[in-house]
Amino acid sequence: TSDYTDKSLPLGKNYFWAMLGGLTWYLQFFFYGMGSTLLGDKYEFASWSIHMAFIILFSNMWGIIFKEWKGASAKTAKLLGLGLVLIMVSILLIGLAGTIAQFLGTE
Repeated sequence: TSDYTDKSLPLGKNYFWAMLGGLTWYLQFFFYGMGSTLLGDKYEFASWSIHMAFIILFSNMWGIIFKEWKGASAKTAKLLGLGLVLIMVSILLIGLAGTIAQFLGTE
């Protein structure tokens, strides 16, 4: 039997989540393009790195909320936490770099 036709599986729920995942994947490019345009040429350097950082940050936060990391070792959980903190610090440093460049007039 195919998993796509197995009546014992929650197919409607699975199709819903698959479509929602596809929609959010599409929308992330839509909103990236809009955000990149709004940042303008002056801050274009930051748009892709911030976009990727937020994808990693939010996908892992959802994984934590929905307990996808349950059962991972303490070492893995610490490494995940460290990685998320480093991503947040990197976002702050990119913002700080833009502010410093503007302050120094090197924008």
